Amino acid sequence: MMTVFSLVYVSTVSALSWAYIFVVNDGRVYEVLEDSPVSAENIDKEIGEVKTRANDYNGRYYGNASNYYDKGTKYYKILDVPLKKAIAVEVNPDEFVKAEFVHDAPFHLYNLLFNNITKVLLGIVVIGLGITVSVSYKNRV
Repeated sequence: MMTVFSLVYVSTVSALSWAYIFVVNDGRVYEVLEDSPVSAENIDKEIGEVKTRANDYNGRYYGNASNYYDKGTKYYKILDVPLKKAIAVEVNPDEFVKAEFVHDAPFHLYNLLFNNITKVLLGIVVIGLGITVSVSYKNRV
């Protein structure tokens, strides 16, 4: 009986097996090509970093995420390569690998709210100022 219970229990615990290592930057999913190094001379500027990890159990992710790299892993633009084609991922200090664009990331509410947080906050400030000015003008008259 104990053997049957342990087989059932073990079979329900599993993790997702990813098809490839990826990073997400600004709504684009890039497949990391670990066998395609990028020399430091070809690195342009930092464009982002891993902020969240993809969920190993349901496959969901949002924002600048990765299914392999830790939070804080930096992304860079490669000289003379459009961001829509590829980026570089810093795997060790001054060691970079190429990540090629695969597809756009799936929609997630988090991306809408938090990637545009500055615009949302600016809108709230502008509306608040507008209300304050109109109330103060109305009280003067």
